[in-house]
Amino acid sequence: MPPAVAAVGAVAGALTSHFIAAAVGGGVLGAVVGAVAGGIVSTGISFLGSKVFGKEPDKPRFESTLLSADVKGGGRTQMVRQPITSHRIIYGRTRVSGPIVFIHSRPVDGSSEKLDMLHVVIVLAAHESNAIQDIFFNDEVLALDGSGNATADPYKQGSTVYANVYKHLGSPDQLADSVLVANSAGKWSDGHRLRGLTYVHAMLRFDEKAYASGLPNISAVVKGREVYDPRTEETAWSENAALCILDYLLSSFGLNASLDEIDLNSFISAANICDETVDTLDGEEKRYTCNGVVDLASKPNDILEDMLTSCAGFLAYTGGKWRLKVGAFDAPVLTIEPKHARDALLLKPHRSRYRLVNTIRGAFVSPEHQWQPTEFPPVSREVYVAQDGDEEVASTLDLPFTQSHTMAQRIAYIALEKNRRQKQILFPANLIGFQVAAGNTIAIDWPRMGLAGLPCQVTSWLMTENLGVDLTLDEDGADVYAFSPTDLTPLENAPAVVAPNNVAVPPTAPNGLNITAGADYFHIIWNRIPDQDLRYVELWEHTDDTDDPEEDASRVLEVFGNEVTRNNLTGQQTLYYWVRSVDRYGNKSTFVGPISDTTSGDQPITLVLE
Repeated sequence: MPPAVAAVGAVAGALTSHFIAAAVGGGVLGAVVGAVAGGIVSTGISFLGSKVFGKEPDKPRFESTLLSADVKGGGRTQMVRQPITSHRIIYGRTRVSGPIVFIHSRPVDGSSEKLDMLHVVIVLAAHESNAIQDIFFNDEVLALDGSGNATADPYKQGSTVYANVYKHLGSPDQLADSVLVANSAGKWSDGHRLRGLTYVHAMLRFDEKAYASGLPNISAVVKGREVYDPRTEETAWSENAALCILDYLLSSFGLNASLDEIDLNSFISAANICDETVDTLDGEEKRYTCNGVVDLASKPNDILEDMLTSCAGFLAYTGGKWRLKVGAFDAPVLTIEPKHARDALLLKPHRSRYRLVNTIRGAFVSPEHQWQPTEFPPVSREVYVAQDGDEEVASTLDLPFTQSHTMAQRIAYIALEKNRRQKQILFPANLIGFQVAAGNTIAIDWPRMGLAGLPCQVTSWLMTENLGVDLTLDEDGADVYAFSPTDLTPLENAPAVVAPNNVAVPPTAPNGLNITAGADYFHIIWNRIPDQDLRYVELWEHTDDTDDPEEDASRVLEVFGNEVTRNNLTGQQTLYYWVRSVDRYGNKSTFVGPISDTTSGDQPITLVLE
């Protein structure tokens, strides 16, 4: 039995031991299930959580969390400096950064006292990972050779390398980083192995061009945790949503369940569905994948809800076992009729208008947009908008473990269709209720209610004291999960959330250059440069005109405004000037100039002694 979590409430009485393998009260999933006086209750965790069918009247809509700068979105790609952070688990493949656990500066070699070499250690995940792939400095991929040495400008200039990155996957026998041991003056020893932690060690040699904006944000694309596959009985990297959820259930950092508490057949079936290929706008993709980060500071219930969004899933714990259903229609396992009722059923034919939506918006994590949260094209049905008086009623469903906008749209359509299937039935079943469990699909025939083989999903299962079972049934159907590629919209038609990135864009060149001469000075002015990432303007000087000021002239000043006075010159002195702007990434504009003038003071007298 899971030591901390159970989706089955405690029961008052001795019936517990007869009908269920384990019953735990007060678990961390208490918001989902709990003790019910006089009966055993079995329910489940849905990918929708309370976002569509929430119980609180002041929260009828989806709650958007992914677009905020928290750990569910772009914040996971930012390295942080803080002494205590929660552990993170990477499933599938995604871009992450993490806490800086060690930082050390030193001279490049023993002949200098300048601390120009910086060592930074960043933990990416609290487990062994399959691979560390691309390394990002800010939002640009750092080109590295097989030894971790930078290979392209500005991090390699000539034969000098200004950035090295050493990758460590967190194996149980992982050794300490030898470069760091040799260059930390004993502060990082052979005992600092960080076994079981995925991390990178970045060695940065200061250069004004390479690090014009200071220490870069360092992140990496990581193929994360390897997971158990009951179909092959092997453990390997996978982005299969069902297998990732199974791993969280089995892991010590998750629910710590045993294999005896897993309905492996349901997970095998779910994994096969996730691996199916479906058509997209211009090709094919897996039906469902799970790629994202689990922050262990979150509640297990919230973690499971987030992971279930990757597959439109429903997870139940009943009969002492965890069972998973993903977003695909299951044929009814049972048909119930009036003869199976021990009392009158309660039919709710329509959902409250307050709960209905006709448009789903939200965000997914887009590799094409720097792995940042990006809005997927909203999904809607014209027929539902018409039913709602031609008024768009939109809600938000964010998908932190989804990295395909077409997959995101398919999941959003399932959420929309589930919302519009409005019938909900409370069916007081007799002993036939023991043949089903939360998550099962059943059919109901009740002619007096106009119900003829209506497929429904069991969302709650409650055993009563008189050996009956109260079933809560939500209308379902094959068309809830059906889609056509024509339903999908290209991402280009949707607004994209993209982080500003001017790393490779040269700054605006100065214009309006003008010079005024005084007796022993020049006053040089130009128009103010509007660039937000401008760092300064360089002033170059020479005694003659030249076509190549960078080769022939001298850089004399770095100006942080749009004017400068060149003082303490001699009279009757003629000089030529050029200017160019430099941004915080080290990019330089073209030279502007030359302009020249002659100081108006007396020509100096030169005394020649023979």
